[in-house]
Amino acid sequence: MSDENRKLIDENLTELKQLAKQKREPNRLHARDLLTALGALVLEEGADAPEVARVRTAVEPFERWEKAVAEELSLACTEHVQGVDARFLDLPNYDFDYLVSARERLEARLVAVEALGLATPEDLLNRVAEADRVVEPYLRDRRGEPGAN
Repeated sequence: MSDENRKLIDENLTELKQLAKQKREPNRLHARDLLTALGALVLEEGADAPEVARVRTAVEPFERWEKAVAEELSLACTEHVQGVDARFLDLPNYDFDYLVSARERLEARLVAVEALGLATPEDLLNRVAEADRVVEPYLRDRRGEPGAN
């Protein structure tokens, strides 16, 4: 997986170089893709992976990078929080596989933001933690663990 994430990081850094040449700013979609790949790599190898420094250097020229990151985190966190509404969790066709996958991608982004030395607003982290607490019994139930819903 590390090689795949490195490839994705390289592709995203190439795209950022193109944006810089064109005097354009990255948006939340650029942030999403880069943070997801970087965070997955950091989760595998640690925050001292050389890609962290490469990304820091690559985003320095952009005035709106932190805004793009903040917008992406806000949307991703909100999706998670709203997705674990108890009214939906009890539906027989609720897509727990998607929920788990999306939560893993969110975690990767959060880890990348931390590795890059950026801050995630505490209220977002608190809302995500509360959503995790709400959904955990349902996930334990799906895994057949005791203490489930």
